Amino acid sequence: MHSLVAELTDIFRQHANPSKAEEMERYMKNLFPFIGIQAPTRRSLHKTWLKQATEQTLTSDQRWELVQELWLQSEREYQHTCIDWIGSWNKKEWVVEDSSHLTWILTNKSWWDSVDIIASHFVGNYCKNFPKEGAQLIQSYRASYNIWLNRTAILFQLKYKKETDLHLLEKICAQFEPNKEFFIQKAIGWSLREAGKTFPTEIKAIVERLNLSGLARREALRRLS
Repeated sequence: MHSLVAELTDIFRQHANPSKAEEMERYMKNLFPFIGIQAPTRRSLHKTWLKQATEQTLTSDQRWELVQELWLQSEREYQHTCIDWIGSWNKKEWVVEDSSHLTWILTNKSWWDSVDIIASHFVGNYCKNFPKEGAQLIQSYRASYNIWLNRTAILFQLKYKKETDLHLLEKICAQFEPNKEFFIQKAIGWSLREAGKTFPTEIKAIVERLNLSGLARREALRRLS
């Protein structure tokens, strides 16, 4: 085990809360075990660890190797720690090859609590930094049979505001509209609702052109009615 992983494990184990872990596991439908550390406490505990991790001279490959080792730990707190750490990286340090690592964390231990942040922050920023490669990445996600990659393709522009490509957003939503999977319909509505904060008239028109119904329509128009 990487020494940094071992150090974090020691910190987490000292603050384990079995009763809180059971509560957190129920909330996440028992898909993942928990140590029982809530987000504010977890962030406080790993603040020193994160400082040490970022102070070490690590190459891009070494950072991702550490992320993968953390990600493969059983308890969900480790995946959340990875997300916090990745979010602290300097955007200038990202490289084109990072797309394969993003895909890996999107498709391992996948659930909304990890995928949504990765999609809207990390994949979103990647596509801004590397437009050509980002477009290819999103196209591959659209062609995938993995619903979490599909959801990422729908959500990657979530924080784009005025930079949102409405034509692309409409094409992606139209592609996945027939898919009645809850997480896909929810993502369609959410992506349109967020874009509607900046482009209310255009989003209303898109909703009508797509003839959205049910969950997707309700979510898209929730603040536009």
